[in-house]
Amino acid sequence: MAAAPRSPADRRAQILEIAVRMLESESFDDLSMDRVAAEAGVSSPLLFHYFKNKQGFRNAVLQASAEALQQRMTPDPTLPTSAQLRAGVETFVDAVVAHPTSYLAVMRLAGSGDEGMRRIYRGMRRTFTDWIVRALAELGLPATPAVDAAVQGWQAFMEEVVLSWLDEPTMTRVEVIELCERAFYHLLPAAGLDVEQIARALAARQPNTASP
Repeated sequence: MAAAPRSPADRRAQILEIAVRMLESESFDDLSMDRVAAEAGVSSPLLFHYFKNKQGFRNAVLQASAEALQQRMTPDPTLPTSAQLRAGVETFVDAVVAHPTSYLAVMRLAGSGDEGMRRIYRGMRRTFTDWIVRALAELGLPATPAVDAAVQGWQAFMEEVVLSWLDEPTMTRVEVIELCERAFYHLLPAAGLDVEQIARALAARQPNTASP
């Protein structure tokens, strides 16, 4: 008995899955619609049926890539709140290390003036910021606009550290993670948080057992 034909939504999802997988080994600029179509077993013109034009295809691929990265960057919610920051830094570092092409493509196009890419990138960063601010609130640290802005600035710092480290790996993975984690806690007083509160949050952290 022949398999039931894929629905348009399933076919579109399959095409995006293939394109995101191809980004793991090639740059976004080199991603070919013809090769994606061939891998998916569809004709190249059919891609325009699903994505309207090349820009629509590119935006959809980066949206799917950003969503996949976002899922990888979400720490284990079953961990104690005090242990989640470390886990969040680790998952961020590992996601960028495993998928640098995808991350760089989203980041680069977000700064190119493309409003769609800017929304995708900002949305990915916003999710991470919201999670951290909620975790701080659960530790008894107030979620103020200054804290929110500091967390967003820290993400930019962490992003630059990790991407620079990929180009010149002069530290170990653990050293990179610890640098990013320390920077976070040192930034909080600048946002107006009480040093003693931060010290209590630090003391509550679970011992780290990660290996390099």
